[in-house]
Amino acid sequence: MVHTDLWPLAREALQALTAHYGPAIDHAAEGVGIPFGEWYGWLMAARIFEPDPVSAARLQRRSAYTSPAKLEEQLAKGRRLGLLEPVGAGEYRLNKAGGAAVQRLIETAYAAMAPLRPLPEGDLARLAGLLQRLVEASLAAPEPPGKWCLRTARHYDPGAGAPVMVRLDQYLSDLNAYRDDAHLAAWQPYGVSGQAWEAFTCLWRGAATTLDALHTRLLHRGYPWEAYSAALDELVRRAWVTRDAETCRLTDDGRVLREQAEANTDRYFYAAWAGLSETELAELRDLLTRFREGLDQLRT
Repeated sequence: MVHTDLWPLAREALQALTAHYGPAIDHAAEGVGIPFGEWYGWLMAARIFEPDPVSAARLQRRSAYTSPAKLEEQLAKGRRLGLLEPVGAGEYRLNKAGGAAVQRLIETAYAAMAPLRPLPEGDLARLAGLLQRLVEASLAAPEPPGKWCLRTARHYDPGAGAPVMVRLDQYLSDLNAYRDDAHLAAWQPYGVSGQAWEAFTCLWRGAATTLDALHTRLLHRGYPWEAYSAALDELVRRAWVTRDAETCRLTDDGRVLREQAEANTDRYFYAAWAGLSETELAELRDLLTRFREGLDQLRT
């Protein structure tokens, strides 16, 4: 039996934990000269990709919906801030100041989360053990999906001796990365562009029904209005979407295809969870729910 409610619970747990240390990271980043909120997406990636350099192309392997131009600008910003140094065409590495900045942000995050106790110690240890088993099973699972996002996320593993809350953050982040691996494996074989697939998903979810609404909703991706117009044209050519002067909507074939991609995402992602018994899955559901609730209560 597939328990597809478990990943949403795990994602909510990760979001609740991030809410405790995210503000501290923002403050620490400002302390090393990075404007508020502008460290995300490139600074930590430069460390996680080591020994390889960071580049827009490497970032886009997971950030498949973000424009290369925006990713390139983020890296150029890192150079202007004196944290990255160029090592080739469009490739960068952390310099000494950048390495120190990353270490400061990591230590800040760990210091913020380590003392949190949303559950009794025994429950936290049990939750960590179950999540660790899922991460290890995901790494060992047959392909598809690939493991690029997951293996990259594992570069931040703090080790078995780290505080339990730090390890929980790592395991939840690992599963988040593997969910991305699963979804990339589900949609990229169609050969559609990232911006077209995200627009398709927005229409499928009912999050937007017009080109203007799509562009507004996805403005943070860095693509211009014209790119989403071209993306919709691409979807129309594939007969996944119909488009008139006012609205865009999925065709019946488009809806079936998008729902199949979601089903494949779940199938790929949850295959590794078969190693947990029904009793353990029920226990995991309970622990994740109480973990999230406990974190929320600690913020009130």
